[in-house]
Amino acid sequence: MVGVLGNNGSGKSTFLNVLSGQMDFAGDYKVGGRKFQEISHTESARQIGFLPQEAALNMPFDAFYVVLTGRFIHSDGRIYSEQDVSQTEKAMKRFDVYHLKDRLFNALSGGEKQRVLLARVMNMDTEIFLLDEPFSGIDILHQIRIVDIFRQLRMEKIIMVVIHDLSFAIHHFSRFLFFRDGLLLYDMSRDELDPQKLSDIFGVRVGFVEQDKRMFVYTEEI
Repeated sequence: MVGVLGNNGSGKSTFLNVLSGQMDFAGDYKVGGRKFQEISHTESARQIGFLPQEAALNMPFDAFYVVLTGRFIHSDGRIYSEQDVSQTEKAMKRFDVYHLKDRLFNALSGGEKQRVLLARVMNMDTEIFLLDEPFSGIDILHQIRIVDIFRQLRMEKIIMVVIHDLSFAIHHFSRFLFFRDGLLLYDMSRDELDPQKLSDIFGVRVGFVEQDKRMFVYTEEI
């Protein structure tokens, strides 16, 4: 579980777009020891599941079909199997959206749409998940449940998440990439987090308070 953090415009979304193959880049980027440029589009789609920051669907699909399309990379391109349907039901139940399966996607609330899209990308069952602000519009209860799902998957998947809530990130994530002005400044574990470095990244004074073995973050203007 890797948290990607930084102020607006620092390069977080660009970074995930590059890793997912949505944007061109210079240099080397390897997946499983192989250069990304040498991996076919079909193969990369089976390895990397990507949830962009602004994922919009403007067609009259029900929520079940939206999540089912996450299985397209595992299908024969013509028809979904019984296993695809079964996996879709499991994904929707896992993200607490199964009761919405017959509702039109466009008729859902913002938080419901986001959970449906999360269920869709997780339904891809890829090795790597790149999630750009996946908690946007989602209530606190479901945020905690989603983090629990990530924890269950982290031993077998790479889960990279763009997130803005520094306190939430520090509490739930174990590794952090910090961006500023388009540059990756720091790659740190939770134990390596330094208030001075974070203050430099975010442009505000950052401090830590520990209570009941939990670390909380406070900020103030410099």
